[in-house]
Amino acid sequence: MEGPALNARKTGPKRRHESLLRTLAQPANTVPKLADKTHLEFNVITSEKLPEYARLDIFHRAVYPFMFLAQCFAVMPLTGIREPNPRRVRFTYKSLPMVVTLTFIAAALMMELAMLKHLLQIGINAKNFVGLVFFGCVLLACVVFIRLARRWPPLIRYWTRTELVFTRAPYEMPKRNLYRRVQLAGMMIIGLSLGEHAMYQVSAILSYKRRVNLCSAAANITAVTSFEDYITLNYDYVFQWLPYSPIIASLILLINGACTFVWNYMDLFIMMVSKGLAYRFEQITARIRKLEHEEVAESTFIEIREHYVKMCELLEYVDSSMSSLILLSCVNNLYFVCYQLLNVFNKLRWPINYVYFWYSLLYLIGRTAFVFLTAADINEESKRGLGVLRRVSSKSWCVEVERLIFQMTTQTVALSGKKFYFLTRRLLFGMAGTIVTYELVLLQFDEPNRRKGLLPLCA
Repeated sequence: MEGPALNARKTGPKRRHESLLRTLAQPANTVPKLADKTHLEFNVITSEKLPEYARLDIFHRAVYPFMFLAQCFAVMPLTGIREPNPRRVRFTYKSLPMVVTLTFIAAALMMELAMLKHLLQIGINAKNFVGLVFFGCVLLACVVFIRLARRWPPLIRYWTRTELVFTRAPYEMPKRNLYRRVQLAGMMIIGLSLGEHAMYQVSAILSYKRRVNLCSAAANITAVTSFEDYITLNYDYVFQWLPYSPIIASLILLINGACTFVWNYMDLFIMMVSKGLAYRFEQITARIRKLEHEEVAESTFIEIREHYVKMCELLEYVDSSMSSLILLSCVNNLYFVCYQLLNVFNKLRWPINYVYFWYSLLYLIGRTAFVFLTAADINEESKRGLGVLRRVSSKSWCVEVERLIFQMTTQTVALSGKKFYFLTRRLLFGMAGTIVTYELVLLQFDEPNRRKGLLPLCA
């Protein structure tokens, strides 16, 4: 199947220009027809050699290490993800990654049902409901990632074919290439999330030991701590269903850690995709700025606009595939930020509890803001060339410049949550205002609970 890139090479300048105008006359939010095919191939001329993908600064090369790591935690069940050539990425139900994913979903569902049964017995309130929401978000994320994995092979092929033009002249590589940007963001989020999870475990273990020591001293008995006692105390809702054994206890810790990874990976994946898209718009802006104060031929602006339209089509294709994930991530972050802020004025028993709480709160707020700002860079980068285009000299001014300016100013180039909202910087401030409003209401309702203070330690 021949795509727009190959057809443009085979037609003359006049027909090429007419074809481009017909393409641009279509609605900007139309998903490319190529995206509907399940077997996309790269369009190359017969005499042209396939590029060495391992050496190119493409999105697949930048993101595959984290996608492979995610597969170890039952996310994105794909095969061939480590191959340099994106055409070898496949999705199949009969594969080891899919078996791992389904096994993890069954285990997480068991944790969710155990938590639900426990809450129905003791009574549900705003404070203890958080565990149910956590496992529910993880389960929904797994389902969304399976749906995304089905679409990923044709998507990554279309993405690679679209961005190949940006890997050669006249486009220049920024100081920090795409691989380094994605790696830096990924390592930062993974490192901070590991620190948050480790801090949680340290806080729970030290609180347990301190409680045993004080309660044993009060009862005038010898303090005895054990792994079994710690696990059954912190995961009592699971052992109401299952008998204790060291293997089951270890599996529970493993499942809980995997759930935490999936919970963080939702935001990490959105960040990586956002950086990949914003990077290409940044290259287009850099090329436009390079033409400032120069006499530019109309064909150059036609080419720039053609590449800009292709990136907008790619963005729409990506957005149609992962808008459900974006919606889930935003709802998840909104809930947990409100929940953590609700506990700001609560008294905690030990200093380590305060350390963990504030680390967790600041990490959650920072991660949420980082997701929005990274995704908003797509919209910002897509409009940064406007200033140069508006200063184009009368000698170089043409209808293509006017059309490109019109497209940049009128089209919303951004990821969205099912088209309910677009990830822009304006939305970040709107979300912050919403959180403050909700928090003031929640604090009023929670005031009686805050007055009760801490529960008896040895009850």
